[in-house]
Amino acid sequence: MERTVLTNTTPALRRAWHCVAESDSVTDTPARVWLLDVPWVVVRIGGIARAFVDRCPHRSAPLSIGTLVGDELQCAYHGWRYDDTGTCTAIPALGDGAHIPSRACLTTPFAVEERFGLVFIAPLKPLSPLPRADFLGDDTFEVARCTTTRTHVGAAQLIDNFMDAAHFPYVHTATFGVADATTVESGEVVADGWQVSSTFSAPYRNHDDPLVDGGAHPLVQPHTVRKVGRADFITELELSFELTGGSFRILYAVTPERADTTCVYKVIARNDLRHAPGRIEKVAADEDAILAEDLLVLERYDDASVDLSNRSGEISTRADRLSVAWRHLMMRALEADAESRAPSSTNTDRPNVGDSVSTSVRRTETVA
Repeated sequence: MERTVLTNTTPALRRAWHCVAESDSVTDTPARVWLLDVPWVVVRIGGIARAFVDRCPHRSAPLSIGTLVGDELQCAYHGWRYDDTGTCTAIPALGDGAHIPSRACLTTPFAVEERFGLVFIAPLKPLSPLPRADFLGDDTFEVARCTTTRTHVGAAQLIDNFMDAAHFPYVHTATFGVADATTVESGEVVADGWQVSSTFSAPYRNHDDPLVDGGAHPLVQPHTVRKVGRADFITELELSFELTGGSFRILYAVTPERADTTCVYKVIARNDLRHAPGRIEKVAADEDAILAEDLLVLERYDDASVDLSNRSGEISTRADRLSVAWRHLMMRALEADAESRAPSSTNTDRPNVGDSVSTSVRRTETVA
């Protein structure tokens, strides 16, 4: 019996946005990043972040070892140059004015976007748009970026974990979890196109409330959590604290770089820290500790995939409704991708030279 699994190299994930770098790391010096086991070069041309598959079409040299000459990316091997659209503009060995083959162009993604201090690429037309995260432009919120972390845990595992709340009193008791709060009071799952969300309430050890230290507020406080899952590996979390009236937001993006490497990006924002010096940095450090607690469990798994077909023997309960809904959403995404690639399908989602992206990704979504 076959089961459908989601891995770091599942081809359908090309139809999604993925974070590939922090904005301040993308400069006029080309750099290699990985996505879905495909190497890409990212470089800032004319102040704008650009991305191309990291391969010169001449002799397959990595463009990430090249240089920027004016507003053109020059290959380090034979000096071929490309403009910001990936079109070849010069082949030095042929001399000035020589004919340039039409195929001498780079593989481009469907789109590149910079938001939230991060750089995102979508290899093919994405099913879900990037999140709005309007709070990141709200002056009442203090914003910080957590430590970028790499792990061998699968990207799908990390999102599945983020959708879950039943592990809080067991995995996170050293940070925010409350040991005796084992019941998950989750609300109904709301499905809206390529998005699922749910809201639930739980006690929370609010170390970040400045009134806790003086005893004016208890450490354990009620809070409401809204989690949003999408047809990709970018999720959003909103925590609302009844006692303080505060709001804590998290943008969580995990990138399937290679079969055994995932990169975790997290941007946080709070509006209840009263701009006290060092508090938002402490919250970011606490979030790093929370991720470390999750990785302590997830990195012990023997299999880094997530079974979408429910044929692995796993048992789900009503406490798992959101993670199950997200798995169903991702199954739909795989089906939509398969339909778009069917011979009878008219597919206009690919970039003009995107075929090499699809052929260089291993097809591993089904296993016997």
